[in-house]
Amino acid sequence: MISRVYTYLICIFCSVITCQSYAQSIGLNWLFRPGMRFSSSFVPKQNIQDTTYFGFSHFNTSLVIPVAGEVEASLSKLNLKANQTFITANIGSRFLQTNLLAYQKLAHNFSFGVTHVQADVRNGIWFYTFNIGAVESPETFDKIKPFFIGGAAKIVLKGLRTFNVYGVGLTYQYNQVIPIPLFGISRFLSKNIQVSMLLPTYAELIYVGKDNLDLALRADFAVFRSGILPVSNQRPVGNEKTSLQYRDVRLGLLARYSPSSRAKLQIQAGVAGVRSLKIFYNNEQIRSYNPSFAPFINIALHINFGNAPINSQLFGNEF
Repeated sequence: MISRVYTYLICIFCSVITCQSYAQSIGLNWLFRPGMRFSSSFVPKQNIQDTTYFGFSHFNTSLVIPVAGEVEASLSKLNLKANQTFITANIGSRFLQTNLLAYQKLAHNFSFGVTHVQADVRNGIWFYTFNIGAVESPETFDKIKPFFIGGAAKIVLKGLRTFNVYGVGLTYQYNQVIPIPLFGISRFLSKNIQVSMLLPTYAELIYVGKDNLDLALRADFAVFRSGILPVSNQRPVGNEKTSLQYRDVRLGLLARYSPSSRAKLQIQAGVAGVRSLKIFYNNEQIRSYNPSFAPFINIALHINFGNAPINSQLFGNEF
């Protein structure tokens, strides 16, 4: 997707050179189209210790809308600069299948964010993002504590299909601030084989096939934390926040199919390992579990609106 944006910047620049002999600014409303993403993830219930069991299903809807953008060509400097802003909104629910919790076993997530992109033919592309939201069960909305995720990254272009990513992210949740270094690459090993990664979030080896079908071997790092109400025999005394944190590393086969320019279906199935489940009370860990390997499946549908050449899904998130 980054290489496609870069290609379009060059095309715009050539068009401006053809039509004008001085610096020119034009809007970018025609370049990006809004989109929605419907996704679901399933990890089946299994015993994690004696009679304690855990599993979950996650359903999420995200919306990405380009709201403002401009491209400026400087013929004297033979350069092209562009910027675009996107707003994102997410809402979803996790159904927690576990006897660690009392009453309803739901955790809702919702967030709102802004992503800004600055592109320069000579100096590469910069991404900035700011997101705020919350992940809560129905019983803990009275103690809601929002999370914040922000970051900045630079895309260093090495060619139309090759680039590196350097950046830093910052998360804030439950009075904890965690900086996250970011590093990514995209390389074509051959005409149809591509390596793409953005650590510490994902890495994949992609076979770019024909008939709008791509296949990949993909690894993902997944994590979420939610306010909960534990069962009575595991409930601390007091009114402080009790939360559940889950994380795993997923390795699976991924298929992406685009039946049209407006839709893309994505299915991934594999094994979740390096799993960790922890219960915190007032940010102090009171219980910890290490579940064994479990199968998982992820399904997502991207839908794009409008006739612009580039969809905006890259600039969204599922925080």
